[in-house]
Amino acid sequence: MKIEELVLGSFGKWQDASFRFAPGINLFYAPNESGKSTILQGIFAALYGMKRDYVKTARYLPEYEKYRPWQSGSYETIITYKLAGKTYRLHRQLTKEREEARLFLDPEWTELTELYLEDRRKERNFIEKHTGLTRSLFTDLTWIRREPLQAAEHLIPTFTTAEEANPAVQQILAELDREVALIGKKERAENTLLGKAATKVAQKEQEKENAKVAWRTISQLTLQIAEAKEECQQLELRRSRLQQHLERSIGQAKVLQERWQRSHAPVSQQDWEWWEQTAHSEGELAIHQEARRGLTQVNMPTVAVQQMDDQLIPLQHDYEKGAQLLKQREALHIRLATLAVSALSSSPRRSASRSTRQDNQAKRRRGAALMWGGAGILSVLGLIGFVSGHPILGGISATVALLLFGFGVFLLRVGGSTGGVKQTADQDAVQDSQKVQEEIASIDAEVTTLVQRWGASNWDTFLERREGLLKSTNKQQSEQLLSEMAKTKQEADLSASWGEALRNLLDQEKNALETEQGKLRIEMAGIEERLQELREQMARGSGEMVVHESLSLSRATDELEEAQVALRQLQNKRDALQLAREMLQEAVGEWRRDSTPAVNQQASEIIEHITGGAYRDVRLDPRDGFAVRLLAPTKQMVLEQDQCSTGTIDQLYLAQRLALMHHAKQAEPLPLFFDDHFVHYDEERLRRTLDYVTMLAQEHQVFLFTCHERELRMLAPLLRQEERHAVHRIG
Repeated sequence: MKIEELVLGSFGKWQDASFRFAPGINLFYAPNESGKSTILQGIFAALYGMKRDYVKTARYLPEYEKYRPWQSGSYETIITYKLAGKTYRLHRQLTKEREEARLFLDPEWTELTELYLEDRRKERNFIEKHTGLTRSLFTDLTWIRREPLQAAEHLIPTFTTAEEANPAVQQILAELDREVALIGKKERAENTLLGKAATKVAQKEQEKENAKVAWRTISQLTLQIAEAKEECQQLELRRSRLQQHLERSIGQAKVLQERWQRSHAPVSQQDWEWWEQTAHSEGELAIHQEARRGLTQVNMPTVAVQQMDDQLIPLQHDYEKGAQLLKQREALHIRLATLAVSALSSSPRRSASRSTRQDNQAKRRRGAALMWGGAGILSVLGLIGFVSGHPILGGISATVALLLFGFGVFLLRVGGSTGGVKQTADQDAVQDSQKVQEEIASIDAEVTTLVQRWGASNWDTFLERREGLLKSTNKQQSEQLLSEMAKTKQEADLSASWGEALRNLLDQEKNALETEQGKLRIEMAGIEERLQELREQMARGSGEMVVHESLSLSRATDELEEAQVALRQLQNKRDALQLAREMLQEAVGEWRRDSTPAVNQQASEIIEHITGGAYRDVRLDPRDGFAVRLLAPTKQMVLEQDQCSTGTIDQLYLAQRLALMHHAKQAEPLPLFFDDHFVHYDEERLRRTLDYVTMLAQEHQVFLFTCHERELRMLAPLLRQEERHAVHRIG
């Protein structure tokens, strides 16, 4: 196998870097940290990718993160290699999200990707199909380094060829090792199929137990939810009743408040009936009845006052009637006086002399003055009579005063008159006077009858009797007024006492209602809190039931049986694989008997050559990962590898890898990789080792990475003469 070209699109520090390789020695000379190891890792990544071997799922090597592109760019490689006379071009996209590998055949670049089937990890494994070597085996054989083998247990099948054993042995042993590793030997191993199956069985057993517990839990939860629902219904019914009671109590409180306000208003007879009819208790009814009885007793009328009223009313009526008659009588007297004056003025006085008329005129003036003076005196007497309560006396005095005043006026006006009155006028005046006198007599008779009805002889006696009755009545009315005021005060006191007693009772009832309402609200709040707790309990129970309902007991039982069957199948498969492996152990034993001496001989020859004969006898132990043991020539002691010097240890690792690779039956020689492997070699060891490497380079492609000039200096003559070799300077 020859690697012709490597292209690193973006890999570690390298970006869009291309390297072409010679078929012999490729010496990479550069200081440390210049990217030599990155090129080596790029070759391995281009050939095999960056995933681990011998694991069921795709797991990446630690180097995956280490060699991510330092700069922006696609994490990819392209490698061209020649194998079995054919040239292949392998493209790899290493980014996890869009990982891809494609294989082309030169020179037409025909794509061969689909010809390689994917394994269980969705990997096509092109190089493994070409060489029969996994990444671990390839690096174990070709990378000469100071480390133990990574896949020593998988190396043995690679040493068997078609001539030595059945052609299928190599593949069978490799598959057996993979299958046994995948299945595992112990059920407690977590990362093996057997361990996972056992874990699944245990998990299904636990799920079955959980399903049983869930079934019991669901039964309990169902019962608890039913009990909670029943309690909720009872509580809601109780809350509804309390709410109705509370609303009724609030309504009663409003009614009490209205009654309390109405108790301040005056109370009529209808109001008393309303109060008694709407009394809320016997105590309230007793308060109303007692107040009503007290008010009834206070408002009882006095009999004497009522009798005086019965006498005073007709007396007053007769008084008003008599006063009216007297007014009419006075008017008739005035008319009679007027008629008398008219009669006097109509007498003939034709024969009187002028002197006589003058004397008469003076006499008339004196008479008029006397009349007017008398009229004034009578007017004063009439006014006094009216003021002092003697209207009859006052009326008569006023009437006479008017007559005297009229006569005086008449005397002044008719004093100088000399005409006569006709006979017919005198006669009419006499007739009118008679009618007036008749009417006056009728009025006097009616007044006499009126006053005699009351036991009086005349109007003045009647007035005195009326005055006495009025005084008595006024006195009784005053006494009655005082009594009414006392009644009013008693009524006010009774009403106030009634209102205060009623309001005290209403306040007590209101306080009782408020206390009751407080208790009802507290009880309702407690019910609401309990209902909330029950609702939350039912919600939690329903949620838990939903969770537990997903755990079906029958399904868990079926899954447990399936898991147990799968575990038994894996156990049977493991037993079959172990049996097959045991059967192949004889072939391995034969290899050990036949091939181990050859491998040990090859390793001894290599160590003798590169140590200049200092060590000649080396053994590789296949049962211990091909560990190297050395026979000290002087003391004939067997030394473990780690008991030797640093340089000798490096040489033993070199002899181990080269011997194993020599006996690994490959169709073509594999390339060899040295990454600063000779750093602990002295000059003589390095010279002899490079001579041996030069000899190997006749068949193998060699990649030698170094940061020292010794390798370049020692190989310079060979590198200048041979076109088969090349020097790659980096940096």
